[in-house]
Amino acid sequence: MYIAVALDGNHETLLIVVALGTINCDESWVWFMRRLKECLGDNMEVGFISHMSDSIDFAVQRVYPDSHHGYCCKNIAEKIWASTGNNIVVEQLFWKTCKRYNVFDFYGSLNTLQNEVNENDLHWLDNIAIAKWVRAFFPKVRFNVKFIGIPDVVNWIMTNKHELPITTIIQMVHDFMQGVYGQRAAFGINFKWEFYGLLTPYAPKVLQKGFINSDGCRVRHIVGDIYEVSKYLTTESVQLDRDICTCGKWQKCSIPCHHAITSLQRFEIEEIQLMVNYKLTTAVYQNAYQTEMVNPIPNLMHWKISVKSVVVLPP
Repeated sequence: MYIAVALDGNHETLLIVVALGTINCDESWVWFMRRLKECLGDNMEVGFISHMSDSIDFAVQRVYPDSHHGYCCKNIAEKIWASTGNNIVVEQLFWKTCKRYNVFDFYGSLNTLQNEVNENDLHWLDNIAIAKWVRAFFPKVRFNVKFIGIPDVVNWIMTNKHELPITTIIQMVHDFMQGVYGQRAAFGINFKWEFYGLLTPYAPKVLQKGFINSDGCRVRHIVGDIYEVSKYLTTESVQLDRDICTCGKWQKCSIPCHHAITSLQRFEIEEIQLMVNYKLTTAVYQNAYQTEMVNPIPNLMHWKISVKSVVVLPP
């Protein structure tokens, strides 16, 4: 089963494409990626997070050569857990390392991680490009994606319902997707302006943490929209007109970090909300789920049958 999920403006995963195949290989994934591109269109800028798979990597490069492809950090963490004899300290250091927002902090955490383990235990990690698993090196907005959340219905079907006909399985997935769209459409309509403002519920929670962390920060105006924010022994530079901070968090999450919030302290909360990426607004969320129907399965007479199809006889 080939699946693609997306992350919506409320930081929830959404199943968008499902395909069934007979074999896991380069050609199958290329076919799946091409069908996905037909659905999304050529002009959409996308980034991919996937399980560690050479076939998926090959397909992304073939079909989406201008996009960036990262790996699910949970897969890497599980491999680290196994290769270090279930060392929970090492696993925690790995998560701390992969979640770093800037290069300086990353190399500091990486050095701590390497000092904690035997060199031979993680030699395989050197063969994985840093940009595949480190947030600081991911060139696009990653929206805090550390691992892939597969909908429970898909996991359930993959493990328990192999004996069902393909059409039944697809219909089950379709009904599930239809239900999710209906629930989130209703949820979006009920957003309360006075509570969430312009944003989905996820964004104000992140902003609230930023306000808490901004306590104790000292700000110094440099010039124009450039500010210098200090706390404890660290100092970061904020450029409000470019939506960036040297800590890296604002660029990677598309939500002002606590340094930016400190620089914006003269503004009202509604004005600070306007600095959040438009993808996290209620308007975009509501528009995403305004459709009333998930595409149903076409009638059997409309199915495209490959001329290369192979008839498999029962045992």
